[in-house]
Amino acid sequence: MKTTRTPISFPRKAVILAAGFGTRMLPLSLDTPKPMMPLWGKPILGHILDMLARWGVADVLINLHHQPGAICDYVRLRPAPGPRVALSFEPDILGTGGVLQRASWFLDTQPFWMINADIAADVDPRPLIAAFHRSRVLAALWLNAEHGPRTVEMAGSRITNFSSSRPGTEGTYTFCGLQVLSPRILGFIPSKGSSTIVQAYQLAWANAWKIAGVCVAKSYWADIGTPDGYLQAHRDILDASVAGKSGASLLAPDGLRALQSWRRRIRFNGFMSAGCNVSIGKGARIANAVIWDDACVASDAVVEHAIIGKGCKVHGRVPRVAVRSVFSLSTSGNKTDIPLAMALQSLRWPPCETTVIPFEPRGSARHFTRLQSQGRRVILVRYSREREENALYTRHARFLQSIGLPVPEIILDMPGRNFFVMQDLGDQSLLSLSKIWPPARLTNFYHDILAHVSRWHTEGALAARRRRLVMVAPFSYDLYRWEREFFNRHFLQPYLNLLPKTTRKILEELATVAGDLLKTPTVLVHRDLQASNILRVGRRPFFIDFQGMRFGAAAYDLASLLCDPYVELPLTTIGTLLDTYNQLVSRGNRVSEKLFWLAAIERLAQALGAFGRLSANPETAWFGSYIAPGLRMMQRALAHSGACPNLHEALRHYQAIREKFSRKRRQ
Repeated sequence: MKTTRTPISFPRKAVILAAGFGTRMLPLSLDTPKPMMPLWGKPILGHILDMLARWGVADVLINLHHQPGAICDYVRLRPAPGPRVALSFEPDILGTGGVLQRASWFLDTQPFWMINADIAADVDPRPLIAAFHRSRVLAALWLNAEHGPRTVEMAGSRITNFSSSRPGTEGTYTFCGLQVLSPRILGFIPSKGSSTIVQAYQLAWANAWKIAGVCVAKSYWADIGTPDGYLQAHRDILDASVAGKSGASLLAPDGLRALQSWRRRIRFNGFMSAGCNVSIGKGARIANAVIWDDACVASDAVVEHAIIGKGCKVHGRVPRVAVRSVFSLSTSGNKTDIPLAMALQSLRWPPCETTVIPFEPRGSARHFTRLQSQGRRVILVRYSREREENALYTRHARFLQSIGLPVPEIILDMPGRNFFVMQDLGDQSLLSLSKIWPPARLTNFYHDILAHVSRWHTEGALAARRRRLVMVAPFSYDLYRWEREFFNRHFLQPYLNLLPKTTRKILEELATVAGDLLKTPTVLVHRDLQASNILRVGRRPFFIDFQGMRFGAAAYDLASLLCDPYVELPLTTIGTLLDTYNQLVSRGNRVSEKLFWLAAIERLAQALGAFGRLSANPETAWFGSYIAPGLRMMQRALAHSGACPNLHEALRHYQAIREKFSRKRRQ
């Protein structure tokens, strides 16, 4: 007798989690909740509702908190057919567990979907349904074994840990924000207050329930909770559409036609997703950009790997994100941007006519934002006081300006609020110019820079002593010790894997280098005189990021400038520029070649430690690209100084291993 298997039914209900504020998407999320951000022309929430409709979901509950009006309007105006939508507003965030307890009226005795509203997904739900219907399974979660933080551990198909102590290693997974659950989960959630679904799962484990994990083949998932993730999702979806792979369903035919229409009108690289009523000036440089409705991109704009918010008018470079300040002043959820509001009030700039462009993270406790309005630009700088030098910037700027050194003008200083507004010097840094200028022109600019540096060191030192300028402590044995321990902690240990004995010898060698630097006469040094901190305005060099200014060896500044991993100067050019500096200062302030190379070792150790630390953070991982040039500069400094033989040998061994590995990969 032939038997028939009872078909597994799909859930008819779903809960969409849309209450989060979206801190990592600031300032975009101040006005536009993440679920309403466009993904190839359609709100993320719209993609999720479409996917659930294809799965046969008839009823959806969306929880709300931040900017609920935008989601309400979208749901109300969304054309049929589609799931019926109920809304649950949370005055206080209840967490992934609390939202289900509050939604108990919506649930019945049947399984249901729960999905985060800030993901892009194209997945076959059947493997999740099949896993859910196994014995004693309370929930089945969609996991990814390759991307994301990978903090979930499994034994077979059963999840055993949501907070792995070895994230990102083999056998760890990322939860993709989609799961199918039994309504029995309500029995493990507190009846009141905030709680998480993970806490409920842990209680369920203690009662012999299983939480299944499923990696679905040929699926697409992206976490679009950050600007970088949001841009990457657009790029991946376009590639999938061209290749006919998973993710293609997220780019509708009309979205593809819109992209092709823009290609006929303007030139851009990579991808560009533009909304309705967007204006782009001829000559604008655009690559891998998402431009929201009603935005205006001027002909002088450079929009590369960036998001232009609704109604923005942008000129010049957009490092990452641009939004209208009227959005950034939103009071929803007590998220008012007080420094921005005070800055605009002082400048008398209308918020609705001001564009806000936050700069990319730099790894410091300071945040830079460009403000543009009616052809004028300034920089808003916010800082914390965890480092005392951050509060000294404006005082130093006024001091340096008073002795004729080119630094930005301070327009507004609010130390009680930990922010200030300064002159916007533009985007022509020494770093950017080094990539486009011929060597002779670049060398001439270095001569101009050194003319100011020599005055900074000598006249600046005299004026600072005479006026008793308040600064951070001068270079000392303790500061140099901090630099070499920083180098050890963030570069030697994680990259070189040295024996403790070898590490001790290297640190002793670096201590000797520091001792030689401490024997030299002290001048007023910039402390961070690298290519990104020197800008060209007109034909003149201007200096920024001098908050760490202090007394120390002139060789330290010269090594920072001439042995900079950002700009690898030829050896002959370095020698010429060192001679130039020595001709500009008195005999007693000249820097010998030997001392210069010792200072280069010290400075490059600090820089490599910084690159190692910053590259470990996803938001500043791009600093890792400067490790290789930093190592080349360090090897050169070690060879010319003859110092630190143990460090020299350790780096040679490390480089040999890297080259061998690189050759194998090429093969």
